[in-house]
Amino acid sequence: MKLILVRHGETQWNRSNRFQGQNDIPLNRRGLVQAGQTARALAQNPCRAVYSSPLIRTMQVAEVISQAVDRPVSKVDGLKELDLGDLEGVSGDEMRDGWRQVYDAWRENPADVSMPNGESLAQLQERAWQAFLNVEASHQDEDTLILVSHNFAIRTIVCKLLGVPLENFHKMTLGLSSICAIDSGQWGRRLVTYNSTGHLSARYK
Repeated sequence: MKLILVRHGETQWNRSNRFQGQNDIPLNRRGLVQAGQTARALAQNPCRAVYSSPLIRTMQVAEVISQAVDRPVSKVDGLKELDLGDLEGVSGDEMRDGWRQVYDAWRENPADVSMPNGESLAQLQERAWQAFLNVEASHQDEDTLILVSHNFAIRTIVCKLLGVPLENFHKMTLGLSSICAIDSGQWGRRLVTYNSTGHLSARYK
């Protein structure tokens, strides 16, 4: 089985460097182009099913992929992004000035931080990994599955797969509209591709 994890493309909050959790922010024009390029790349191989976080920016990507691979989209709540609580829409500078203790802790050890009135990375990892397992368990070994999700959600799944502690979370990066691929079979689960953006034209990377 191959499970392909796709991060959504650019939104205006991404462009403005604002923290983007579960607020429903749509893709901007650049993000829509990225979605099209991603869909064309994924359409080159057969796909059994498409799953997506229900947030609008991921659903926009999933729907373009759905048309390209001729499969319907199934919404999975567990694939949502981290609930940032009071930090939704906040810039890094605003976080540093208004939530200094949270800012310092997030930089020093993100595994120890719970977002004010939101989630921790551990909570995100637990639900995202369970969503991954549920999708995996509902298909056959020969299937290829596409899961459209978010930056932090995908990174916590990869951390779980590789046994990387969440305190090392900041040592990973994940580009907009990037692709990760995981093989699952008789030898267990293996990360085959991480943060691939080769399907994007140079202008949209």
